[in-house]
Amino acid sequence: MSEFARLAGQQCPPQESLALELAAELGVDGVALSAARRSLGVLARGLGDVRSPGEQLEALRALAARVLRPRRDGALLLPEVLREGRGHPVGVAVALVAVAQRAGWPVDLVGHNLRLYVAHRGHGPGAVVDPSRVEALLDPRELGEDLSWRCAHEATGVVLRQVTTAAERSGDLTRSLTASALLLALPVDGTSRAAQTAMHQRLLSRLN
Repeated sequence: MSEFARLAGQQCPPQESLALELAAELGVDGVALSAARRSLGVLARGLGDVRSPGEQLEALRALAARVLRPRRDGALLLPEVLREGRGHPVGVAVALVAVAQRAGWPVDLVGHNLRLYVAHRGHGPGAVVDPSRVEALLDPRELGEDLSWRCAHEATGVVLRQVTTAAERSGDLTRSLTASALLLALPVDGTSRAAQTAMHQRLLSRLN
């Protein structure tokens, strides 16, 4: 059993751990994984002694604007986002939460469909970091969407669906198939599993 599969079978694995093991499954080597862990530590220490929930969210927003700039065509995997200093908004959201949790802050992901945002467990619904718009904190009521907390399984599912789609669009069916197979290792409800299985079968038929 791979480390990714082992973590995927746990009830609530850390966001960072599952994100790094996902990267390993998708071909990121051990040197890059070690560099990502070091980068997370450096960024977490650089956040400073910020105590209030609002200030912590603002510090993360500023970090994204400064060193984790969002791009729609940017990297999705955590080590690549950290190395490049930019990434797809989904990848930036995962990176921000990994940094915050390294600092011991009660920050996690919330989302709607394939969108992820950064929220503070002690801040209520007052503000979120929208990784696609890092100029200012966002009042989530402006989104017109019901946001819910996203555990590492759910966040990884969002990343994998984005990877699957991007790889298929670029013609990399092997990578797309790998990502869709990893989706099937995540614990989901029956409806979601049926949809993921159908997508995987469709990709297999395209490859053949």
